[in-house]
Parts: sequence; structure tokens; C-alpha cells
Amino acid sequence: MAINMIQTILVIIKAAYRSIARRKFRSALTILGVIIGISAIVSLMTVGYGMHTQVKNTLNEMLGAGVIISSKGGGVDIPEYVIAYVKNVPGVNEAIPVITTFVNVGGQPIMAIGIDPEQAQKMYHVVLEEGRSLRPDEDDAVVFGAATAANLGIRVNDTVTLSTQMSGGGRSFRVVGFLRSIGTAELNIGCFMTLRAAQKLVNRENYCSTILVRLDDPQLGEEVEEDLRAMFPNAVVTRQEELMRHIDRVMNIINGVLLALGSISLLVGGLGILNTVMMSVHERRREIGMLKAVGAERWHVLLLFLSEGLIISLIGGAIGCIIGLSGVYLIRWFVSTMGLALSIPLLISPQIIAGAMIVAVGIGLIAGFYPSWKAANVPPVEALRYE
Repeated sequence: MAINMIQTILVIIKAAYRSIARRKFRSALTILGVIIGISAIVSLMTVGYGMHTQVKNTLNEMLGAGVIISSKGGGVDIPEYVIAYVKNVPGVNEAIPVITTFVNVGGQPIMAIGIDPEQAQKMYHVVLEEGRSLRPDEDDAVVFGAATAANLGIRVNDTVTLSTQMSGGGRSFRVVGFLRSIGTAELNIGCFMTLRAAQKLVNRENYCSTILVRLDDPQLGEEVEEDLRAMFPNAVVTRQEELMRHIDRVMNIINGVLLALGSISLLVGGLGILNTVMMSVHERRREIGMLKAVGAERWHVLLLFLSEGLIISLIGGAIGCIIGLSGVYLIRWFVSTMGLALSIPLLISPQIIAGAMIVAVGIGLIAGFYPSWKAANVPPVEALRYE
């Protein structure tokens, strides 16, 4: 019994495929609609997944801290002397002052980080690509990210002028080296300088914008956070895990928007499948009557036309996934031509591919069900009389 049913289903699927092959142009247009929709979803979701992974991995590597203390105003407002108090909190291993600010180089804004060079090696996992590293006493030197330097046309041993709103005309720095991009996803950094150099640049000596707190044990994060909040009620104290949760929520919203944008084009593909199967039912009403006259059941007819929508969606989904992954390269090229210093990694997620194929199959079944159901319920006598 089961073998006969399988054979019947195979015959129905072959008949559906032959019907699609007979109407090549119409079928190709319908498949194209599915391809566009699925490729848009795969491209946008792959970009979103890559950016999400990039941000998380990079922050994990850049922060390297269990707890982060920053100013409520977001400025360089934390006096350095509070570091001694932070180090005395139970569970704290190290407290590192950092200044993070935007500077202008040749009219272009980049991110500048002021930190002790030895601490930078520990905290940021930086790797030298050209030149040499900063020395602790080099307040007139700077190390650029290699990609940032290439975009700005800067070479090792060049002299550059960095300025901020607080520094007026700015200060001159000698470029001593280039660093590889930070993070497994290669986030292009701006530049590193000593903490004292950053303090002079923003006219805030003996102050910092952030304190990175390393813990003896990551499990102590919540206790240390509570102690620091009680000690510094006017500061923003954040655990790294909490920051990552906020980032997850933001990136999930972005992914939802990207998915909604891709779904609009997929809707067009679903309407194409609906139209194709409706036309097929209309053209083959007499064939439906003949099938029912020789003993075909309603589910046979239903499956026959439903298979057409399913085959179209499977072909369109498979091709759309391939084109969608290729589309990420197009997005990367477009971003680069726009002059944006943004690296979009191509990270292939099996979940995205599987999800896209499930969506394609779902669209095929949903769009093809109504015309298939109508075909299955056509009275045999009426179908045979149809001209």
C-alpha cells in the first residue's frame, strides 16, 4: 500500500514537472520572481548576520574587560585618581584609563584611542603590520590602523595633524606604525596614541573617558558592578555581558528590518506562483475532468497542481540562495564605492540558507494551495464539457 502511494506521488510530481517544462517562458518568469525574493532575503540577512558577528567578536576583543566605567555625559570627565579606589574593590584585577574620541585627519573623522601602549597590547590584541609599536613615553607619535591609513593615503614616518573641537588647530603627530584590523571580522580601527597625548589633544589632562576594569574571576562581575555603582553613583557602570545583550537587541531589530525589506520582493514571487498555478488550472480543466473520470481522487489532483508551485519555489529558492550569497559581494562593492570605511564580512550561516529554503517552500505551498484546491473540487462533468 505504501509502495503504491509513493509510486503515485512520484508519477504526480513527474507530471507536474512536465507541465512546468511545457510552459518554459511563463515558468521562467515565475521562478525569476522567487529568485529575486529569496536572493534579497539571503543577501540582507547574511549582511546582517556578518555585521552582528563582527560587532560582537570585535567588542569582545577590544573591551577585554569585565566591567566598564564611563561618564554619564559621555565626555572626558573621569579623574584619574579614582583608579586607585577602583583597584581596591574586591575582585578587581586591573583598572585601565582610556580616552576614546573622534579626531579629524585631513577633514575626515576617525576614532582615536588614548591608552598606555603596554596595556593596549593586553586589552586590544593588536597586531603590528608595518613599522613599530608606540613607546610609553612617545606623546608625539601615533599608530594608525592599516586600512584607515590606506584610505587616508598615510605612510609610516609621515607627520599628520589631529584635531578635535576642544583642541582648536590640533597637534602634529609622527606616524610610527600600522596595525592590522581589530577583531576576527577585521573592524578597521582609527589610531592609537598614548593616554597623555590624548589628554593633551582634548585639553583634559589627568582625566579619561572610560575605565576598563579587569576581574580576577568573570563570575564576580555582578558583585563588582554593584560595588562600583555604590562607590560612583554619578558614573555609568556596565558589565560587558550587559553591553553585549544591548547590542544583540539592536542587531536583532536591524535584522528584522532587513528581513521585512526582503519579504516585500518575495511577496511578488508568491503572487507569481499563484498566477502560474491558476493559469495552469484554467488551461487544464478538461484534463482534470479526464483524470477524475478514470478514477483519480481529489487529493491526486490537489497534489498535481500543488507540486507545480512546490517545484517552482524549490528551483527559485535554490538559485536564489546562490545568487543571494553572491549579492553580498555586490553590497560590499557598493559600500566601498560610496567611500564608507565599513567592512562587511561574508559569513555563511546554514540557518539562513535553511530558513530561506523553508520560506521558499512555504510560499510555494501557500500560493499554490488555493488554485490547487479549486482544481481538486471541479466537478468531472463540468470539466469534461469545458472548451
